[in-house]
Amino acid sequence: MKNRFLKSQNRIITLIMSLLGIGTACSFGGCEYGTMAEYGTPSATFVVKGKVSNEEGLSINGIRVMMRQDTALTGQNGQYEVETVDFPSNQEFQILFEDVDGGDNNEYQNLDTVVVFVNPEFEGGDDDWYSGETSKEFDVKLKAKK
Repeated sequence: MKNRFLKSQNRIITLIMSLLGIGTACSFGGCEYGTMAEYGTPSATFVVKGKVSNEEGLSINGIRVMMRQDTALTGQNGQYEVETVDFPSNQEFQILFEDVDGGDNNEYQNLDTVVVFVNPEFEGGDDDWYSGETSKEFDVKLKAKK
């Protein structure tokens, strides 16, 4: 008798839970197009670009610039550009500037620094998961090795 009572209670609870689940999905617009699940994480592209020069203001080529998985070498005019994809919010990215040319244009000390994006404005998003791209100019001066 007790076992029969518990089974009927479980059925009632299961029915109520399934009705609540369907009602919740419909209240968010899921029933109009059928139940749809969205997967993913909002993302945006963060671009850091600038110029690397020495203390006298002369451009330095051959400096490796690393930000997360992206690496670039500065060109003849010291210009570089690196980018990464992350959540579209305030972000801090560690960037390493490293002299790797073996002294072809003098030798410079490495610089490990952070670039901060505060209240970034994104352009070119798709009104879905991709918020677009934002960029920041970040010029650095490297000190010569002594």
